[in-house]
Amino acid sequence: MDNGLRRSVKREPSAESDASNASNASDASHKGNVKPEPEDASSLSEFPLRDSDTPAGATSALQPGLDQGSGDDGSNEPDTDYLERLCNENTLPSLETGVEAASYLLDQLQNTLSTHRNPDVDSWIKTIIDLKKRTAPTRTVVGVVGNTGAGKSSVINALLDEERLLPTNCLRACTASPTEISFNYSDNPLELYRAEIEFISTEDWIRELQVLFSDLLDSSGQISREATKTDSDAGIAYAKVKAVYPQETREMLAKANPKDLANKPAVRAILGTTKKLKETTAKRLYQGMQHYVDSKEKSTGPADHRKKVDVPMEYWPLIKVVRIFTKARALSTGAVIVDLPGVQDSNAARAAVAANYMKSCTGLWIVAPITRAVDDKTAKSLLGDTFKRQLKYDGTYSAVSFICSKTDDISITEAAESLGLEVETSESWEAAEEMRKTRLSLQSQINNLKKKKAMLGEQLDDLEAETDVWEELQSQISNGEAVYAPSANPRKRKRGGTPSASLNSETDDNQDAYDSSSSDKENSQPEPNRKPLTEDDIEEHISSLRTQRKQIRGERRSLDSQIAGLRQEIDKVQQEREKVLADVKAICIQGRNNYSRGAIKQDFAMGIKELDQENAVEEDDENFDPDEDIRDYDEVARSLPVFCVSSRAYQKLSGRLEKDDFQSHGFLSVEDTEIPQLQEHAKKLTEAGRTSHCRRFLNDISQLLNSMKLWSGNDGTGSTLTDSEKRLEEQHLKKLLTHLEEELESSLKSSVNLIRESLEEHVFENINTSIPSAIEVAPDTAYSWGAPRAEGGLFWATYKATVRRQGVYSGASGPRDFNQDLFDPISRNLATGWERAFQRRLPAILESFAKETGVKLQQFHQAAKARAEQRHTNITGLVTLSSQILAHIRTVHGLPAVVRAKITELQREASRQFTPVICDAMANAYTICTNEHGQGSYARMKDAMINHVDTTRHSMFRQATEVVKGQLETMCRSVMHDIAESIQAVFDTIYMDYMRTLVGAEVDRSRKIPIEERDMRNRVNKILLSCDKMFAPALGESAFEADAMEATTDEAVIDNAEAYGANEADAEDKKELLANEADELMQANIRQQGSTNEVEDPFVSDDEEFPDVMDLIKKERPS
Repeated sequence: MDNGLRRSVKREPSAESDASNASNASDASHKGNVKPEPEDASSLSEFPLRDSDTPAGATSALQPGLDQGSGDDGSNEPDTDYLERLCNENTLPSLETGVEAASYLLDQLQNTLSTHRNPDVDSWIKTIIDLKKRTAPTRTVVGVVGNTGAGKSSVINALLDEERLLPTNCLRACTASPTEISFNYSDNPLELYRAEIEFISTEDWIRELQVLFSDLLDSSGQISREATKTDSDAGIAYAKVKAVYPQETREMLAKANPKDLANKPAVRAILGTTKKLKETTAKRLYQGMQHYVDSKEKSTGPADHRKKVDVPMEYWPLIKVVRIFTKARALSTGAVIVDLPGVQDSNAARAAVAANYMKSCTGLWIVAPITRAVDDKTAKSLLGDTFKRQLKYDGTYSAVSFICSKTDDISITEAAESLGLEVETSESWEAAEEMRKTRLSLQSQINNLKKKKAMLGEQLDDLEAETDVWEELQSQISNGEAVYAPSANPRKRKRGGTPSASLNSETDDNQDAYDSSSSDKENSQPEPNRKPLTEDDIEEHISSLRTQRKQIRGERRSLDSQIAGLRQEIDKVQQEREKVLADVKAICIQGRNNYSRGAIKQDFAMGIKELDQENAVEEDDENFDPDEDIRDYDEVARSLPVFCVSSRAYQKLSGRLEKDDFQSHGFLSVEDTEIPQLQEHAKKLTEAGRTSHCRRFLNDISQLLNSMKLWSGNDGTGSTLTDSEKRLEEQHLKKLLTHLEEELESSLKSSVNLIRESLEEHVFENINTSIPSAIEVAPDTAYSWGAPRAEGGLFWATYKATVRRQGVYSGASGPRDFNQDLFDPISRNLATGWERAFQRRLPAILESFAKETGVKLQQFHQAAKARAEQRHTNITGLVTLSSQILAHIRTVHGLPAVVRAKITELQREASRQFTPVICDAMANAYTICTNEHGQGSYARMKDAMINHVDTTRHSMFRQATEVVKGQLETMCRSVMHDIAESIQAVFDTIYMDYMRTLVGAEVDRSRKIPIEERDMRNRVNKILLSCDKMFAPALGESAFEADAMEATTDEAVIDNAEAYGANEADAEDKKELLANEADELMQANIRQQGSTNEVEDPFVSDDEEFPDVMDLIKKERPS
């Protein structure tokens, strides 16, 4: 068949003019192809064929004069080809360092090229700009799912190292919008935190209002009485509508039209727009977002006061998606965290956003509280069989991670008993009990000392009162009055009395005051038997009282010191006890974590095993063997990442949650919370994508540099071959190219047929065999929805709400999907075959194609190189061709990963197209049931539903499967088109590179390259000749070492060149023999390939509906 590749070989080599060559090269560059140009006479080293790149079965005779480079071939010459080594590197830090160096190199080349502009230069600059755009990190989307109350927002906030960033609303968790959090690449200090709040379109809001009003209005067209119940469908609908239209009364809403409401100026101004926020702190951004996502229903003031306040319009029902950009370390490598509220939202736009995120997720995190994760078998049930089966369709089982939240919520006693940790914690419990007793004993001592201190205080009060009396006497005697010693007061408190005697009532105190007053009066009354006091007597007694008071104060200070010491001992004992209890709690937390981790891993594996067995029974129940494992379920369990985290403990240990009365006991460090491990897990999820991206980028850089070396080294003189030599070399090279073209075409066509065969066997045949069973059980499925409650039927209100929403509803009783229920018989039978085709068979076919193509490119290069060396045709130009062919092989080897990513995207889309078609087929039934009102409406709804399903069941399943088949056919064509285009680009580059380098072109001698352009090319060439050492640091070597190795290599190459020239005559016969042997082997290979191609093609009948891909590309390609 005269296809595109064959035609590309038959066209004449570039012998027209340099202008034509430049035009063709420019076109190729615009398509992303490498731009080939004539030989590079400045290259100084050759590139070895690495062992890993040598095809199995390739004979040494096909490799005469292989590049005798360094390192890999065992020679003593140093390997200075750093970029080439980087392209084969697997260490991510080295690759990313290499990308940074390449980005700097591209800037240098662009600046130099910009000094002289022409079409060729513009093409190079465009290629450089396109490459620079690819230096940004790739996105790795991680979906986070979990039920309400699972702690998703808290986990994500901790992951981001923010106390509060995600917008939350504790009143309406069930209606939250999808929230995407990604890294903020902005360098503006005024926008360290950014957010975008996207609102739904006017059409989407009108559709939702129609659904809300169907819930809100009763059969008479008035607001339903159920609207007063906040948890009812009518109550939820009323809350949403009133939030957006707070000034509308119930009567106004009952008469309102959805279109009129959507077109109110305040609402219309926000619909379909995106609000952008920029802040310097997380707190301010959070507050700014809360203005849009939060509810104003939280006022706790008096009801009559709230009614007087003008309630502002709220925006939360209108939000489609929230995007947050932050400089979190966990996101710095390209991870994008998406908080998914669920795909069964009443708002179709939000549900579609959530579904699209699910399709594009590279990883999936399932969050559940640790207190329920094991008991509820969350990992096993995995949010339902439908969700679990969809993971199998998507091939994302291996990307699932499980997060057990709230590990700080634990009862130590119950945990120790249930986990059998009594022995391990017994010593700690005993030590804690001894410390408790010690603390009580110390507290008792403190209490006794306090009593003593109180008694001393009473004595001190008595002494001070007595001192006041004697000082009064001293004042009286100084005035010349006769004074007498006060009489003893029988009611006076005495030192050393008991505490009970010293603590008297207020009456006693008053009486004491009266007695003291009386005694003063008595002192003033002379008695015949009493002796007056002298000043010395009074002074002596006052001095004695002061001494006693000083002594008591000293005793009180001593008691205070003892109490303080005992308190310190209590604090020390308490701290030690808390540490022991924290250790016990830590043991219990870790014990529960380890138990939960193991149980969840096993439950997850058993959930997959049950689904596998269910599918195996569906496929072939007669040969099903339950004792034979379909896969290694122990490995499935081991490979499931499980993190048991405490967000609150992490935040507290990180210095946050200052206002929260939360103690982080049981977590000795932030590592014990496992949030740091989760952060590293988020970064690690991106490694595979980043590694692949970096290697492809560096490989493309290598191709660009090789092409630019050929272009910049062109001095305008062209080939030195005579016309007859040129025709001879051209004929030989075209023969090799023709053979390569035929082999590439054969491999591609074979791969196309194998992919189609795999889809037919594993997907289409399973679909065809499953349709009859789906048709048969469809009426029973429809009956089960309205069956009596004892048989699992739905409540009338749930049934009504489901049909209003086109068969998809999530209420208090859980999610329901009538469309999925009808499709389940096909889905169960198809899941395993779908997974086998897209996760195993197709990747194997693509890998085989890439490996085979790489071998063919190697064989072609060796044959062409042997001929060129034998003919002495541009020996130095072979250096660049050797490097270029390795870059092409790496490109081909990287194709399966790129193609598989596209296959994954398209097959995920196709697997989700069954239920939408079924939903369309069921639309009339949903409309009829929605319009039923009044007495007997439920019975009429059920009858209408069953009748409709019975009528359409024979067509709707076939329609659904035909749509999916069509999408898979389109996927196959699209993927093969991409492969063929990539291979065509490689072949085109090879054609031009080898023809121009080994054959040369006729040059218009009158045309001279302008001096400015020649100067620019020289400067570019100098950059290219010295740029390789820029990549040395990426491999752990310094630029100084790179310079030394480059100098050594230059000397070795010069010596080799001199030796080659001296011995050229002696080696002529040997070269001729090697070239002849290479030609003979090549012809034998061609004959063998021709014999194998004569086998009848089993897929020849598909040619009409699946035309040759190369022809298709050539027709689509612009001339």
